[in-house]
Amino acid sequence: MKKYLSFVLVLTLTFTLLFAVQYPLTLVDDAGHAVTFENAPQRVISAAPSITDFLLELGYSKNIVGVTKYDSYTKATNIGLMYPLNMEKILYLKPDVVFMFGGFQLSQYQRLSKIGVKAFVLNANNLDGVYRDLMDVATIMGDPQKGQKLVSSLEEKVLKISKAAYNIPIDKRPKVFYGTPGKQIWTAGMGSFLNEVISLAGGVNVTGNYAGPNGWLPVSPEFVVAQNPDVILVPYFAPNGQKAAVKAFESYPAFKNLKAVKEGHVYAIDGNVASQPNTKLVGLLEELYNIFSKLW
Repeated sequence: MKKYLSFVLVLTLTFTLLFAVQYPLTLVDDAGHAVTFENAPQRVISAAPSITDFLLELGYSKNIVGVTKYDSYTKATNIGLMYPLNMEKILYLKPDVVFMFGGFQLSQYQRLSKIGVKAFVLNANNLDGVYRDLMDVATIMGDPQKGQKLVSSLEEKVLKISKAAYNIPIDKRPKVFYGTPGKQIWTAGMGSFLNEVISLAGGVNVTGNYAGPNGWLPVSPEFVVAQNPDVILVPYFAPNGQKAAVKAFESYPAFKNLKAVKEGHVYAIDGNVASQPNTKLVGLLEELYNIFSKLW
C-alpha cells in the first residue's frame, strides 16, 4: 500500500511539474511577436470581447481591469473603442498585459509598445486556433492545467458533433449562407472559423471556396440569389433580436424567391458568437448541427 501511495505521489508530482510555468516565460503570439513575461500577470486588459471569454472561462475574472465598450462584461473599467485604443486610459490602469485581437486592431500593437505596455495578440481563425489561444492565456496566467482541462472538454464536444455529421454525403448536406441583407454582405469564407463550424455541423458554406481578410469577405445580393442556398443564417446583435433579423432578411426584395425563404429555413443566430473566435463556438456548432439535421 505504501509503495502504491508513493507511486501515486511521484506520478502526481511529475504531472504537476510538467505543467508548471517557469518565469521568465517567452511565447510567440498569433502575429509572430516573441513576448516575454517576467511573472504571471495580475492586471489584465482585454481589448476584444473574444478574449474576455477566454479569461472568464479560465477563471481569471478578478484579473480583468479593463475591457472595451463592446464587451458584455461590465465589472471592469470601460476603456472605450477597440480601435483606436485609448492609450491614456490604458496607462492609467497600469496593466501587466493587454490581450488584443489581430486584424484591424493589429496596428495598435506598436502604439502600445512605444508607451511601454506589454501586449499579446490572439487571432484564432479556426477551432484549433481557439484551443491554442486558450492554452497561451492559461500558460501566461500561470496555470496551463486550467487551459488543458478546458480544451479537452471543448474538443470532446466538437468530436461528438462532428462524428455525427461526418457520414452525411456532400449531396445531402444543405447549402448554407451567413449574412445580413444589404447592397454589400460580409460573410464567412475560406479560412474563417465560421466556415469550419458550418462544415463540421454538416452544412456546405456557399462562400467556402472564397477568401478574404481573416477569412471574411463581402458579396452582393446577386451572388446570394445565384447560389440559392437551402439555409440562411442571419446574425442578430440586440437582445431578443431574432425575429427582427429573420424578418429583415425575408422581406429584402432581392431575396423573396430564395429557396430558404420560401421553405422557412431562415434562422437567426447570435452575431456576437458567430463573429468571435472563442469557446462559445462549440455551442454554435451544436446549434447549427440541430438546424442542418432537419434537412438531411
